[in-house]
Amino acid sequence: MTRMMVAHPLPLLAILLQLLLSCLPALGYSNRFFYQDILNGNGNGEIHFNGVKLHVDSSQPSMFALRGSNATLSCRYWYEPELSSPRRVRVKWSWLPVMGGHETDVLVAIGPRIHSFGDFRDRVYLRQDSPGDASLVMTELQLNDTGRYRCEVIDGLEDKSATVDLELRGVVFPYQPPHGRYNLTYHDAQQVCQEQDSTLATFEQLFQAWEDGLDWCNAGWLADGTVQYPITKPRSPCGGLGLAPGVRSYGRRHRHLHRYDVFCFSSSLRGKVYYLQHPQKLNLTEAQQACLNDGAQIAKVGQLYAAWKFMGLDRCDAGWLADGSLRYPITNPRRNCGPMEPGVRSFGFAPPHHKHGVYCYSAVVVFPYQPPHGRYNLTYHDAQQVCQEQDSTLATFEQLFQAWKEGLNWCNAGWLADGTVQYPITKPRRPCGGLGLAPGVRSYGSRHRHLHRYDVFCSSSPLRGKVYYLQHPQKLNLTEAQQACFSNGAQIAKVGQLYVAWRFMGLNRCDAGWLADGSLRYPVTNPSRNCGPLEPGVRSFGFPPPYQKHGVYCYSAAG
Repeated sequence: MTRMMVAHPLPLLAILLQLLLSCLPALGYSNRFFYQDILNGNGNGEIHFNGVKLHVDSSQPSMFALRGSNATLSCRYWYEPELSSPRRVRVKWSWLPVMGGHETDVLVAIGPRIHSFGDFRDRVYLRQDSPGDASLVMTELQLNDTGRYRCEVIDGLEDKSATVDLELRGVVFPYQPPHGRYNLTYHDAQQVCQEQDSTLATFEQLFQAWEDGLDWCNAGWLADGTVQYPITKPRSPCGGLGLAPGVRSYGRRHRHLHRYDVFCFSSSLRGKVYYLQHPQKLNLTEAQQACLNDGAQIAKVGQLYAAWKFMGLDRCDAGWLADGSLRYPITNPRRNCGPMEPGVRSFGFAPPHHKHGVYCYSAVVVFPYQPPHGRYNLTYHDAQQVCQEQDSTLATFEQLFQAWKEGLNWCNAGWLADGTVQYPITKPRRPCGGLGLAPGVRSYGSRHRHLHRYDVFCSSSPLRGKVYYLQHPQKLNLTEAQQACFSNGAQIAKVGQLYVAWRFMGLNRCDAGWLADGSLRYPVTNPSRNCGPLEPGVRSFGFPPPYQKHGVYCYSAAG
């Protein structure tokens, strides 16, 4: 009797899948992670397993954060029943923007291979604190990061996912352009918000603003393409007295044909908004130049709202803003300062030749610098050069004074941009002018720029790139550290870059690393034991011998 041989279907199916997936590169599949990895290398080609179920869940399906901060979107996977040995899975995070459209890839990981995409590149990574942890860590959050994130875990033919909604906290403000009411298409609205350091508000953000008291009778675009407006005090011109308070909606409107105002959304600032103390009032052009002369730039509307909301900016003086409008922020209402409620008051768009004050915006971090050859070794011109070498400039007195108000305490005197030599003291003590003097910025006055020698105070502005501690299998001497950053497509970080990453990007690392000047430092935003003093700051170990072995901080301009 002839006995027919029947092939087992599972290995055959695996072979067919491999043949199909080997064609994917030719079909333009572009994220470089292919499904041959799902076979898990178990030797028998099986792509599923009987009686075992894959689970994926998020312990926090929605979360709130601020611009510039870090956020961890939770995701965990596990098996029932529990497996005796780990399996290699494919983890994929994707993002659906709040304004709609298609899901876009954020990050894909298979085993140790991880790749991030687009605007998320080098800003995201997997936490992987424990087996099954697929949580996404996002750094330096941006205004447009709001949306729904999907965590997808694939093991063979098993495919499970969970979602996390990310919302940024901030302030919503109505905006009407200089050419009058109801003049913006949806795309115009997107652009004007962006110009004011903000983004289109979502319905959820507008609703929260209404709950907080926002009352505005002009309808404006939202991120989802609807047109709405918030009313806390019903009245005849705003839908009538018969309607209850709430967010009134016109529904979805044609994004190219219909025109309205807009509601913009801004979150926390990286810098500071301030009313410029100037001996005289200024026209718009003079105001712009005055801010530049003060080491700043004229503030945008979104920046003024954020300073009012998050920093308590309160000033009963109208000032120019970058869009040509005239506004002032009130957190403590009082007579002669408008309505008896907090808010940002507006006088509209004054003729540009009129004379007023101005609000400036400065985003700098001030740091003291002492060169490798020791204390008090820099002439004024040396000081200029060393600040430039550290990706910074000489600090102004105003910048040092602001840094002192924020807690900078340093006993060594240093050059400032105006040729004076000063130092900030928050805690008076004997070696630093004596206990009898009050806290403040102590001054030696103007010194001879060629003869006298001191340290220096430098200032740096926010980066376009990213500073990171290089994960390397071994410690490195200074030359090896420079080469390691170069091999990683980056360069060894400068002192100013590290300070900016600490101040504005929340870089927190309790590991000393080489910097470009040969110093050894590390940034701490969340003080803890064994990481130096219990206050935030950039710690320094000075300039160790270059042959010593340490970690390294790199800087990637690509960000």
